[in-house]
Amino acid sequence: MFPRFHFLSLQALRLQAVKAAKNLLLYKVVLVCISGLLLLGGCAITQPYGSFIQNPSPAFDQYSKVMANDVADQIGRLYPAASTQFDLRHNANDLFGQALIDKLRSDGFAVLENASPANPFLAAIHSQENTGNASNAPISEEVTKNNGLTLGYIIDQSGDLYHVSILIEDQQLTRAFIAQSGQIQPAGLWVRKE
Repeated sequence: MFPRFHFLSLQALRLQAVKAAKNLLLYKVVLVCISGLLLLGGCAITQPYGSFIQNPSPAFDQYSKVMANDVADQIGRLYPAASTQFDLRHNANDLFGQALIDKLRSDGFAVLENASPANPFLAAIHSQENTGNASNAPISEEVTKNNGLTLGYIIDQSGDLYHVSILIEDQQLTRAFIAQSGQIQPAGLWVRKE
């Protein structure tokens, strides 16, 4: 009877080892899938920049120019115009962004606009298309390196109150504006966060 008991224990031990190996493989597959999803999620989550005004009023075109002029004046107080370049972090395809770029350039700042598509998948495809070097000449590091300060903005609205945040490198400038009787004016002082 002892040999039969020994045979059953070996069979049970072998079955447990096979089951453990399958579970280990399943755990590895789940771990790889979760890691991949976390990495993809981390790539997709970016700081939101730009205009978050849903239905701009007809007067928003003028409001944008007034706010952009005020923002550019504040930037001019902090940075020298002729020797400062700004590289936009995002596409400036709204009224405020275009007014800000125009005002900064007219004040003497160099502004490098972001030309990448807003969709990260299109940006990846676009960058792959542009990797070819037609002349096969080496591209110097100086040509590809941007020397400007990164610039981004966030503008949103709550009723008659507009909130503008300008992000330059690691510091943030914020100011509220209020619209009354068809005019817009600052609702407070500039707040600087580093």
